[in-house]
Amino acid sequence: MTKYHYTVSVLVLFIFLSSYIPVNDPLDRIISSFEKYLSERPQEKAYVHTDRDFYALGETIWFKTYLTAGPFHQTSTLSNTIYIELIDTGRQIIKHHKIFSPDGFASGYLTLPDSIPPGSYLLRAYTNWMRNSEEEYFFHKQITIVSGIEEKGENEFPKDVIDLQFFPEGGNLIEGLMNKLAFKAIGRDGWSRNVTGEILENGNIIREFKSNHLGMGVFAFIPEKGKNYQARVKETGQTIQLPNSLASGILLSVTNSPKSNDLLIKIQSSKNSELKQVLLLAQTRGLVGATSRIDLSNKISFSKIPKKEFPSGITQITVMDEEGNPLSERLVFIDYQDQIQISVNPDKMSYAPRDSVHLDIEAKDQNGNPVIANFSLNVVDGGQIYLDENGETIQSYLLMSSELKGHLESPGYYFNPENQDREEALDLLMMTQGWRKFTISEALEGNIAKPEYPIEKGITVKGKLVDKNQNPLAAGSVSYLSLFPFPDSKTAQTTEKGSFELTDLVFFDTTKLVLQGKAENGKAGLILLDTSYLFPKIPNNQPLFNSKKAALPKSFLSESELRKNSNKAFDLDNSEYLLDGVEVKGKKIEPEYTGPKIYGEGSVKVQVAGNPGLENQQHPLELVRGRVSGVQVSGNGSDWKVLIQGYGSIKNGTDPLIMIDDIPIDIKSLITIPVQDIESYTVWKGPDTAVFGSRGANGAIGFYTRKSINGKSSIKQEAETLVLKGYQVQKEFYSPKYPVQNINNPKPDRRATIFWEPFIQTDSLGRASVSFYNHDIETEVFGQIEGLSTQGKIGVGRFSYKIEK
Repeated sequence: MTKYHYTVSVLVLFIFLSSYIPVNDPLDRIISSFEKYLSERPQEKAYVHTDRDFYALGETIWFKTYLTAGPFHQTSTLSNTIYIELIDTGRQIIKHHKIFSPDGFASGYLTLPDSIPPGSYLLRAYTNWMRNSEEEYFFHKQITIVSGIEEKGENEFPKDVIDLQFFPEGGNLIEGLMNKLAFKAIGRDGWSRNVTGEILENGNIIREFKSNHLGMGVFAFIPEKGKNYQARVKETGQTIQLPNSLASGILLSVTNSPKSNDLLIKIQSSKNSELKQVLLLAQTRGLVGATSRIDLSNKISFSKIPKKEFPSGITQITVMDEEGNPLSERLVFIDYQDQIQISVNPDKMSYAPRDSVHLDIEAKDQNGNPVIANFSLNVVDGGQIYLDENGETIQSYLLMSSELKGHLESPGYYFNPENQDREEALDLLMMTQGWRKFTISEALEGNIAKPEYPIEKGITVKGKLVDKNQNPLAAGSVSYLSLFPFPDSKTAQTTEKGSFELTDLVFFDTTKLVLQGKAENGKAGLILLDTSYLFPKIPNNQPLFNSKKAALPKSFLSESELRKNSNKAFDLDNSEYLLDGVEVKGKKIEPEYTGPKIYGEGSVKVQVAGNPGLENQQHPLELVRGRVSGVQVSGNGSDWKVLIQGYGSIKNGTDPLIMIDDIPIDIKSLITIPVQDIESYTVWKGPDTAVFGSRGANGAIGFYTRKSINGKSSIKQEAETLVLKGYQVQKEFYSPKYPVQNINNPKPDRRATIFWEPFIQTDSLGRASVSFYNHDIETEVFGQIEGLSTQGKIGVGRFSYKIEK
């Protein structure tokens, strides 16, 4: 046995099961290509831990982001910017935030408007660097949002139609050899079906098959030349044709027993095969663990590969011909169970309502040594929130889901030690789920495309500098200035087309900063921002949403209504109380009206100036989206669509009238209007649109800018200063405190999420602790903690306690 050593970020060991490797061997080319891929295109992965999976309108999604890079899932030192988006079923981005993540960990929140429709939404997370790969490499999580009123009717799918798919081990059925054939049964809704059935040979039953509860199973049989094979599903009577078998080829079979320290590899060739020798390669996340030349002069070969040569995760085993062309492939999952062992111990197992809870947390490795790691913790009311023990966790995502194609049902099931069949089920998943990593064919071709999207250490601002006639200003300059969190200034020169780009800027939502442009002669120019690059398009052919409804306890709906009503009566600040009715006499001072002067007050008027939640938006239409009843706003960048509820004119289409200071403009021109220059906006709908005549058939929206002393609109000044939206400013989760003197606070406390802590750092002894207060409801409380060490070790832990009087 000859050992070769390569260094990527740590030592990588290659085991060659035979000693002879000729010059220019395809194995050498593949190994070199994998090394180059890991060096030039290290893969980042983003994982998002949320406080729960479903919410009521108006609530807040609290989240923690974990960003890793490389094959060992170490915390990323590449990108500092993570993009978080909330996407509806129409593939429109409802919320978009930039999160600052200088060390691989960050937290944030998404406030859900009351005006969006209830239903399924997608939480998407990615970095600019991740955009060099497919959309499937982004993090996706489905979120359910309810209105607080029990929804009637569900999507019903036919129960008698099943899609039964077959997957020969290694890729092909070979005539005359004993083949293993895995299968997967799913319904019209995309979720698994438990099935039983029969294999028919020219109409005769030759064997039976049965799936596990996740719709997967496997059976063995020998296909013979000239015979036709079908599968009949007993539950539906459907008959499905089995894959065609090949007259000649290679059969790869892998035995991955959890009780063995080795992978057992069996390679067979058919009797009429002329192959005398094949190549074997096994790799995990680009780390090559074993290569070998296999002698097939006797038509069969057995090999053992020690599992210790691979990190935990999915290993791809490939058999190739002597030119390096893949003949057969198999995925296996190697699990050393080397994740962080987390124990969470409440100081009591039963508490009173509003009682103080103290949790002691301890993290150890598999050998019992303390681990320094960063965790996030969610604690929820089990009567309102269903905490799915088989749902996605940081462990299942980084080690499995992020490596595979398609929707994975109950990914946490395969890592839950309470599930006795999880290892068997995991091996079935490896045989039936698609692979999406860098392939052997790509490695042989050396096809590593040059990255289109660079690594971002900060925020990127792109745009064009133009004169008052919209002509590009070449050889001009655009300057950036910010004073917080530290003084920073940068200048970019414009190209021949007037384009500019400022990179690695660090500023936050509430920071005052300026962006100014000057032509080559020193005269001020106008800056047209380009935000289209911020929003990666969502492929239309990609199924993002599954149709299965979230497990939603009815108590969540009733409690969310009670929470909403109590919040109307009590301020969230515990220092304020509901007072008895008092009579207040005085004279109302009418503020100066800053809305339309020509077309009246309209249907809805919204003040923007002085409202930080509105002033920090990036596009004028973001001020309207989700805030005005009957107005639907969708789109991003320079592509926007507005539909105002009511009867539109066929002649005039469906686009409403858009105005700036009562002057009609094209909707695409709104991108040139800084939100910070907008004082207010007004919406006309229904009968109020009559003032516009036929122009207002589809409604109207008017934006009104701040006025300078001489009464002229600041938006029309030649020298333009823009204020931009930066990283989201962190906000603390609201957790009331009930000391003895405040235990009888009259405000009802019905929190669904009792506690959320995104940053728990264990010390050198692997220990940490947190404290919080319970709510009012007698219930069982469930908690989940998950996280990561800087070295890439993953941990997930759960605990529970009761609240009772």
